[in-house]
Amino acid sequence: MTNINENILIDAGLSDKQAKIYMFLLNNGMTNAKIISTKTQIGRALTYKILDQLIAMGLIEKRNVGKITLFFPSHPQVIKNLAEKRKQESSIASENLNSVFGSLASSYNLLLGRPNIQFYEGVEGMKKIYDDILETGQDIFLVSSPIEEGREEALHLIKEQIEKQVAQNIKTKAITPLGNQKTATDITDDEKYLITRKEIPSEKLHIPAQIIIYGDKVTITNFKEGIISVVIDSKYIHETFRKMFNYIWNH
Repeated sequence: MTNINENILIDAGLSDKQAKIYMFLLNNGMTNAKIISTKTQIGRALTYKILDQLIAMGLIEKRNVGKITLFFPSHPQVIKNLAEKRKQESSIASENLNSVFGSLASSYNLLLGRPNIQFYEGVEGMKKIYDDILETGQDIFLVSSPIEEGREEALHLIKEQIEKQVAQNIKTKAITPLGNQKTATDITDDEKYLITRKEIPSEKLHIPAQIIIYGDKVTITNFKEGIISVVIDSKYIHETFRKMFNYIWNH
């Protein structure tokens, strides 16, 4: 049973030797370091080191009786609290990792010469992309597509994003089709929103997916079948789309 308990303590975050010493004290009560070292078969110097660790963790206490220092275990509730804290810290670490995973994967894939491709769904996916645009902090190039009826939430998000970009002095070059498409902001306010726009007859440019070019990335968002976004992080793919954008802009 002792080995099982030790394994559970290890799972809770203790090292194997920390678990062994704590379980020894829990089963045998107050004792000194010499006996702990002998019974657990852990070297004397290492025993003292581990005892100090367990004291710092609040798992054991020490008491001086004359010239002898005795050690005894704290209530197991302390271990439970440590396990809960570890769980919370692990959750935070996981969230932090998720927030930078795209950047890490991008660096790795670029090192190998491969583009990093990520997929996002819905308005929440758009939010992640827009946050990345703000973090990148560079001007963007947009080829817009009509946003269908019932996409008011997307339009509201786009308007909020434009206002945030203005606050960071991020300018937008936009190629948009002429027509009665819904827009997040009024075209007459383009100067206010740092937007330079080129309008093209809708019969020549009525594409089902929107394209945003920024940093070293290209984002394609399909508004026709739900809201599905693809982010491609590649210097050369970005360069290709920029040249295509510039060609359309200049003709």
